[in-house]
Amino acid sequence: MAEDKAPISDVENSVLIRSVGIASFVLAGIFIALLFFQDNLAKVFGSYADEATIGLMLVGLWLVVSSSIRTAVNHAKGVETWKLVLGGILTGLIGSVLTTAFLIMFPNVAKSQNMAAVTGATGGLIFATSLIAFLITLFVVINIRVKSRALGNLLEFLLIGATIAGLVWYATK
Repeated sequence: MAEDKAPISDVENSVLIRSVGIASFVLAGIFIALLFFQDNLAKVFGSYADEATIGLMLVGLWLVVSSSIRTAVNHAKGVETWKLVLGGILTGLIGSVLTTAFLIMFPNVAKSQNMAAVTGATGGLIFATSLIAFLITLFVVINIRVKSRALGNLLEFLLIGATIAGLVWYATK
């Protein structure tokens, strides 16, 4: 009797969905933990505790999104590039939505005095996190998919330049 195997695309989709799901919960946990321990960071960094928290959140976002994409590629070699990009965006989006939902339900977890203002701007924060996750995903996909080192470096340089140009355009608008 022959065993029925799932089509390869179903396996790839399953791996990507599980990778994004787990990574989103890990990302939300990192964000919530950093907000919870913000008072302890204030003892170390003083008046720069908010900036340190944001910096650590960005590092966490980079690690979680890149790990999610690399995990999907390692377990499903033939997954299409557009699915990887979508998976990276969804990881940042779902992680930030879970974080803000948790903070709205349990506002006392965040020790910052500015949390009322932060939870009032959740749409912008979710958009910004998703946009940063998109950029991180592009860097990871370039590193994974582009075989030529010179072309990969050129694409990364162009991506950095386009990001800086976009930020300058937005700041002067």
